[in-house]
Amino acid sequence: MMQSPAYIESVIAVKPSPDLGRDVFTNANPLNLQAGVRSLRGSILVSQAISAAKATVPESCQVTSSQSSFLNATIAHEKLVYRVERTHDGRRFATRTVRVEQNGTLVYLATLSFQNYDSAASKESDALTYGLPMPDLDGADPEEVDKDAFQALQSGMVAKGASITQISADDKSLDWRPHALDMANDPSEFRLRGWVRSPTRLSADAGPAAHLAAFGFLSDEMSVGPALAANPVQVGRGFKNVALLASLTHNVSFHEPNARIDDWVVLERDTAWGAHGRVLTSQRFWDMKTGRLVMTVSQEALILLKPKAAKI
Repeated sequence: MMQSPAYIESVIAVKPSPDLGRDVFTNANPLNLQAGVRSLRGSILVSQAISAAKATVPESCQVTSSQSSFLNATIAHEKLVYRVERTHDGRRFATRTVRVEQNGTLVYLATLSFQNYDSAASKESDALTYGLPMPDLDGADPEEVDKDAFQALQSGMVAKGASITQISADDKSLDWRPHALDMANDPSEFRLRGWVRSPTRLSADAGPAAHLAAFGFLSDEMSVGPALAANPVQVGRGFKNVALLASLTHNVSFHEPNARIDDWVVLERDTAWGAHGRVLTSQRFWDMKTGRLVMTVSQEALILLKPKAAKI
């Protein structure tokens, strides 16, 4: 019996649209991940831009970085158009620029780098090899954490009606299991740790490219959360004092070409800086089995507080 594709596979999928031009793609499936939400989650843009760009490079090339900017608001349920520019093709690396439009408006811009892992320069025997060690989670096992624990944590932090996109209980794309929140008086010392994976194994014909695009989706899921959680007094209970929140820039480094999104990865999130209405957050992900760092993410976002809250 043939295995059904994992839900995340439908989320990251794009399809060629030759009627719109060479190297032009659109989302392959409806963008209705969350009922009742008008704006589109940025994680969809990040992952589908990777999928579109990957379709224009050789099979031996896998994405190594994504540097992107969110330019305009997007609308859920309406088609996205991905226009890929073949910016550079070298023996070892390739670069693609992806412009994403919706209703004729440029909403997202990404520059993606790909490495040819068949090239001699990509062999580990001739390269420096090291990585930040995985945090110690005291031998905890994600399988022993209640599946609803993340929803309970999120519900306890975000008030109903808050203008912050949440992950709904019926979202089947990723399985989150929290471990600990390390709070401190200094927001830069805040740490959130836990685990995440696709709840369903990806289909047998889903190669490394699909897993990496899914990691791209993961990279922008609740990525601004640490800046909010680390400042509980200013943002208020349930983040009720937040007047405006928007992603600005998003940078991802993919360290392992064969990382699997359907194996548990350990995550750690923090925030290093906030001023002038902007905040900077960071994320790191490790393969739980090997302890190897598989992805590093930094994101800058705009967070504005309601006038009275800003004076606290």
